[in-house]
Amino acid sequence: MATIPEGSANAWAFGVRRDGSTYAMRSIGEFADQWAPVDVPDVGRVHALRHVWAAAEKGSLRWADGKWLRVPVPGRPVLRAIETDPVVENTAWAVGAEQTSTSRQRGAVRKWDGTHWRVVPVPPALVDDSSELTGALVSTDGVFVYGIDHDRHRGGRVIALRFDGTSWSALPAPPPRPGYEEHVTSHDSSASRLVGWTAPVGASPQLRVPLIYHVDSTTGLLTKEDIPRVAGWLTAVTTEYGTPLVVGSTASQRPLAMHLRYDGEGRTSWTVDEMPDIRNGQLLAVGGTIVPNIWAVGSTRGHHGERPLMLRYSP
Repeated sequence: MATIPEGSANAWAFGVRRDGSTYAMRSIGEFADQWAPVDVPDVGRVHALRHVWAAAEKGSLRWADGKWLRVPVPGRPVLRAIETDPVVENTAWAVGAEQTSTSRQRGAVRKWDGTHWRVVPVPPALVDDSSELTGALVSTDGVFVYGIDHDRHRGGRVIALRFDGTSWSALPAPPPRPGYEEHVTSHDSSASRLVGWTAPVGASPQLRVPLIYHVDSTTGLLTKEDIPRVAGWLTAVTTEYGTPLVVGSTASQRPLAMHLRYDGEGRTSWTVDEMPDIRNGQLLAVGGTIVPNIWAVGSTRGHHGERPLMLRYSP
């Protein structure tokens, strides 16, 4: 969910109905005191929003003329993230995964040239048939993309790539600790963070712990950060006035959130936030502009099945 800055003052929340079709709501009022459902083109599950774009399971949505429009994506990849170019107008980059001829998934990159999405081939040596890209950073020094390369025996490991406009190259990424795997799920350029989880290879979700990488906005290089060790995983990241915020779920299926705390002397540390006591709840996305209009959205399961969950950030 996010606030669309160009042509809309609303915050938007996306989800899926039981039949897998896209469901959307928009805020009403300056402080989002109410929410109303809105019809949008069906693109399945929406994974991320950036400015006027939504990255989704079945392609992309673009905000234009006061409504969401479906925009076809060649190759039908599942898009996990979209990032706009801060320098070149009407240019955006999308990353995700596409199905291969062997019915496996391979990392995919697309570029919006102002009128259409174009395929940007990535050498197979850099993304094999068990990979997925989940984040992108566009800077004056190139396009950086991040994701997961999965191996049956070693599990998942983080990959980082750079495109200089002509060719691709691999960036060094910190390896997982021996016997562990890592998965990254979301990236936010404003927060300069890439988030996910780590766990012993092949372990159950109950043994996962959160994972946060700092992303250098100039070089694209990753640095692993020290964070509180709690049982759970992270699914999304945003920033509020420069303060990174991350959300996810605990191993006991309760909402999880952390923020970066500044001590006034140049030191920082991650702090686990107090959350409402919601059982069988998980947070899948977080976004917005400024307090009080930052929201975390997800789902909770009760006697009547799965229902949407929305929490407002209040520091």
